Amino acid sequence: MNICFMSKKSVEFHIKSDDYFCTLATGLSLIGQTPQSNKKYEKRLDNIVKDLMYLQKEYKIVKK
Repeated sequence: MNICFMSKKSVEFHIKSDDYFCTLATGLSLIGQTPQSNKKYEKRLDNIVKDLMYLQKEYKIVKK
């Protein structure tokens, strides 16, 4: 199964806009709010969101 959150064009746009990590965090946060999620799953997603927000604040993606 191939599940893509964003298209390549969208990813490049968010990187150039310096909001890629924040965009990923938002997407994960929305997944955690689905009725099917459980508390353990939500806690893991919360931790990932916190990590992504830290990366958003402290780092910038630069193409190699």
